Amino acid sequence: MIAKLFPSMTSLAWCGLALCAASAAMAQERTPTAQDVLAKDLRVLLEYFPGRYDNDLQVYFDGELKTPEIERNGRIHSIFARVTLPAFGSNMFYVEQYADNDPNKIYRQRLYRFSVDAAEKAIKLEIFAPSVDQALAIKGAYQDPSKLAQLTPTNMTLYPGCEVYWRRQEQQFVGTMKPAACRVKSQRSGKTLVITDNLVLSNRSITILDQAVDETGAYVYGNTANVPHKLNKARPFTCWTSVLRGAKHGDTGVGPESWTFDRGWIHDQGGELAIKTDESPAREFYLRLRLAEWPYGTNRPSLTLYVHEKGNPRAVSYSWADDGANRVGINLRWLQASCTLAGPERQFY
Repeated sequence: MIAKLFPSMTSLAWCGLALCAASAAMAQERTPTAQDVLAKDLRVLLEYFPGRYDNDLQVYFDGELKTPEIERNGRIHSIFARVTLPAFGSNMFYVEQYADNDPNKIYRQRLYRFSVDAAEKAIKLEIFAPSVDQALAIKGAYQDPSKLAQLTPTNMTLYPGCEVYWRRQEQQFVGTMKPAACRVKSQRSGKTLVITDNLVLSNRSITILDQAVDETGAYVYGNTANVPHKLNKARPFTCWTSVLRGAKHGDTGVGPESWTFDRGWIHDQGGELAIKTDESPAREFYLRLRLAEWPYGTNRPSLTLYVHEKGNPRAVSYSWADDGANRVGINLRWLQASCTLAGPERQFY
């Protein structure tokens, strides 16, 4: 109708400059491929993966709920730190994992390499294992990546068949190994272990179910009830602490010179910060920070700060804030503390 009323109007003027330009651009754009989807999946996975993860909540509520022993897992802490190692290529991570909330009980150190695997329609994770001597030398490399400078793909062990293939499912990634493909000779027993690994990664958690049997099918390690470790991503907080010298609970002191003062850091998945006074004899305490999320009842999630005396698992006192709070503090008159959410640059210590 409009064309009949205005026969001199050109087709370009009729469709509008912006609309025609957009249509032309769309016509020239190539058709997306499965490789494009995997490339984006890789970018998202690399955003999710870095950080510290801990299953403190799982261990705590297993106790509260009287979970059968066969279904329980011990406490583990995982550090996935992105590193630059040109000899290995891109998308590299240094991995350090320890047990029982003790950074000296390291049970695994690895280098991880992520890449797109078009044939498998997945993100492939290759795992490089250090020798015993290398493992000692690179301990704590998440703090000092220069410790990794002497490592190369040729002087580390890469086990064929032990690749993990990650596939996106909505807002998470599911990682699996090919059945019975990962076979590793144990340095302890000399036996060949058949390893399976099943994982789920989101932007705030990772579940890990790694199990091993020997070639006869006999159990070697892993949860026999098929219950994975459930680790939440930890957020770092910087803290200051102050303790009244010589005080018993309820004392208030007389002046600022009566108080100790110190700084440190803690994370919100059951992280602990030791406090030791400069008295003789010294008194020892520790803070624990937990982002509590109850698996039952109507309690809302809360950021909880506990004060413990050394050797006593029961808290002297505690305070809490909303789960989205970036600061939580406590004042017991004889002990004061405040912890503030740190920026992303303080993720690794």
